[in-house]
This record gives sequence, C-alpha cells and structure tokens, in this order.
Amino acid sequence: MIYDLLQQSPAAAPHRSDVCIVGAGAAGISLAVLLSRAGKQVTLLEGGGIAPDSENDCFQAGVSGLAYRGIREGRTQGLGGTTALWGGQILPLGDIDFEHRPWIAGSGWPICKADLLRFYQQALELEGLANTVAPDAAVWARIGAQPPAYPGMRTYLSRWCPEPDFAVLHADALRHDRIRVWMNARAVSLHRCGEAVRGVTVRTPAGAEHTFRAEQFIFCLGAIESSRFFLQEQEGSLPWNQSGLLGRHFQDHVDCDAATLVPRDPAALSRSFDAIYVQRQKYLPKLRLSESEQMRRSLLNVGGTVYTPQQQDSSQPLRQAAGSLLRGKSPKEGLLFSVRHLGQAPSLARQSFRYLVQHRGSLQTRRPLTLRVHCEQEPCGNSTIRLAHTKDRLGMQQVEVHWVIADRELQTIRGFVQTVAQALAPIAIVEPHRDLLRKTADFRTHCQDSFHHMGGMRMNASAHAGVVDTDLRLHGTANCFVCSTAVFPTSGFSNPTHTLLALTARLAEHISR
Repeated sequence: MIYDLLQQSPAAAPHRSDVCIVGAGAAGISLAVLLSRAGKQVTLLEGGGIAPDSENDCFQAGVSGLAYRGIREGRTQGLGGTTALWGGQILPLGDIDFEHRPWIAGSGWPICKADLLRFYQQALELEGLANTVAPDAAVWARIGAQPPAYPGMRTYLSRWCPEPDFAVLHADALRHDRIRVWMNARAVSLHRCGEAVRGVTVRTPAGAEHTFRAEQFIFCLGAIESSRFFLQEQEGSLPWNQSGLLGRHFQDHVDCDAATLVPRDPAALSRSFDAIYVQRQKYLPKLRLSESEQMRRSLLNVGGTVYTPQQQDSSQPLRQAAGSLLRGKSPKEGLLFSVRHLGQAPSLARQSFRYLVQHRGSLQTRRPLTLRVHCEQEPCGNSTIRLAHTKDRLGMQQVEVHWVIADRELQTIRGFVQTVAQALAPIAIVEPHRDLLRKTADFRTHCQDSFHHMGGMRMNASAHAGVVDTDLRLHGTANCFVCSTAVFPTSGFSNPTHTLLALTARLAEHISR
C-alpha cells in the first residue's frame, strides 16, 4: 500500500515492521518485493513524491575538480528513483572486476563473481527479463551468425529492460499488504542504542518529523546520497567510519568520443556492430579490452560503443518507432510517422527489411562513425564526496563532489583506441581524437561522467578497510545495511544497476535467513 506523509499520519496506518527500507529506487523496491515474498513486514520510505523530482534543493551540491554533470542530472527523488530517468541498459561485471589486479592498487572485491552468479539470474527477473535473455552465443546463433572476433578485444552484447521504471514494473507488487510505502518521508537521522539501530527519523517537505521503527534497517540511496547521509553527525560519532574511507574513492565511468571510424568494409562493420533484435529484446554489440591485454599493458577495464553521429543518423525515427514496438506500444507519431518521412522511404524500407527480416539494426556505415569509450576509474582514486557548510531546507548538510580523472584513466583510453585501431584495420580506419595522443593537450576536457555514481562506502570484511562488510552490514552496527552502488570497491566499465540488483537479491536472502 502507498501512503503520503504529507497527507496521512503513520498512526492512521499502523504497521509492525520487520524491515525498514530507506529509498524507493531499483534496490529499495526490489528488496521490498523480495522480503515481502519471504513473509517479512516491510516499510519503504521515499523522500520524494510519486512523480520524479530532480529540482529538489536536497540535490544542490558543490563541485570541485572537473565539471561533474551527474551532481544534478543523474539524481532524482520519487517512487522508482533514477529508474524514471535511465535507459534500462544492463550488463554484469566481468570476472576480472572482482579479482585483485597486481597492477591496480585497491582492486578486487571481498566476494567473487561466482558468489553472485545465481543472484545475477534473480536480477533478470527483477528487471522483467526472466526467461527472455539468452547467452551471447545463443543470440548470435538465432540470427545465423558468429560473434565477431578481434585480436586484443572481446565482443559482448548489452541488454535493455523492457520497462525501465521500477515503479511501473513493480506497481502491483507494491500494493501487497505486507508492504507500506511512505512518500515524502526523507530520512534525516538514525536512533541508535549501542550497535543497534532502533529507528530512523524522517522529515516531510513541510518540516514535520516522524520516527519509524523496525528490527532491521536497509539504506538504498544513491552513492552520493548514501555518503551524504552517513557523513552527517549521527548522535555524536560515526562508528562505521573507523577506516576513514567514508566518502572517499568515489567513482564514475569516464565517457568520451575518443575516435572516428572511416569504413573500409561497410558490410563487415554492420555485421559486427548493428543492434540485434530477438523475441522483442534488443542486444547491442560492443567491444571491450581483453583481460590479457589489460594485464600486458597495465590498464584499467574499458569498453566502447560504435555509433552513428546524431547529425548523420537518418535512422533515428525508425529506431524510435522500433523501440516503441518492442515495448508493445504504437510509435508516438502514429500515422504521421510515415507521412513525415516519405522522403527517406528507400532508406527506411532497407532499414525495415533489416529489422523485420534480418533482426538487425542499421548503422550508417557508409559514413564516418564514432567510437565512444566507457572507462573504469582507479578504485583508490582521489575523487571524494565531502560535506559542505551549507544546509538544505530540511536541515541536512549538503555535499561537495570532487571529481578527478587520473593519468592512468587517460592512458587506458589511449591504449584501448590503439588496440581498436589495430583490431579493426581490415574493415575501418580508426582516427583517434586529435587531443588524445597530443602531449600538449589535456584530453580531460573532452571527457564526461556517465551518471554512474559508485564508491564512497567501500565493501570490506574489516572495519579498518571498509565501511560495510561482505553482507553489506554497516560496520559498527548490528542491524543496519547499505544496499547501494556506494559499496562497490571497483566499478569495471559496466552499467552498475544490474550488479546492484544482484547484491540486492543476495542481501534479501541474507535478511530472510
């Protein structure tokens, strides 16, 4: 059931809570659903209202270091959290992302990929993809093709959720009588007695306070907001910060258009990189640097996407229509679609044939394409989240994000582009960005963040080397957990939500026991 703290009092809907979850994004909603299935009585607290809100002054923050778009564009309040904004792309971390890499300080997770395999499978169900997503080799086989192979590279397929908004996807489940969702209930402090958390106090936008009590507490906030909440003065001390790592080693993915591809063999480029559509699911072929190449050149994990620059992409209307059809909806333009694009009829006919018959998308491979790179950041980098002196209207200190792109990250991007150039030489000329190889230019000015906030509350079994333990329990507490991308020790280059949901399923099993 869904309630609004601006309109109703918790006394009007009494509810004994086994678990209180703070944050109704992908992880919070998924935990509520899984724990209610396990028989738990769940309270789910969301600081925003039903509709997403990115303009709330709670998200006002300072930025030092490099420009950081994600401080505002990548954050929102409301039921569903940032799933109301994202594209729904999912991808697991690789084996190497969980392993210690001798050439990268701070690399490795305290759990291994094998520990998450069955939970990755549960994550697919939470994403609405149960029994619909096939392994890469099977997808290529369905269209009668072999996965492309290039020296020094690995190809992989990225996938998308059919309904990315978790508030919509799990709307029916949130009406379960074992779940109480409270909107406009922003957590501001904890009530602790020794190592036990007894309650969490929330404030409404109008300033009213209420305290929710439960046996277990789980914080499912974004990475920036997680560090922000636990950096606040909590009854005098921060027992979870014995390591001094709270807010440190913040990470995102470095994104940049790093090279131009001039086709030599357009047909081969299409076979390698055109999107694949199988059983109403989209799969996008991408490239990543092989593990052996990372080791040989002492590089971070990095991948890339080949795409058509927007100003040259006449297939955009068709792809938008195809996306609507994949989700079982009519194209937004309806009958006007065909009228407006009559001039592109021959091109659209070819693209339609490729989509409907050959189950492929259509890059504009007779024109230059762009290589967009997605690069991991150093696990123990110098990016930080720290408290600012200003407060928001609910009285909580705001934050300043200091974002840094390190030399190793630029070195990795250069190495990736050079490897791609050698690997694709038979089918394309790869021209690196003019500033990427010039020693006198700072390529950082051409890089952006990806709105993939990670780190700041590193997972480690020891309270002296992390902020949460391997069960995601907050060090220094007996019954408080953090299920957020903030706990990621390393980030790889994969979109983080799929791995977060695997951690969510793992935590739900632990709490249920």
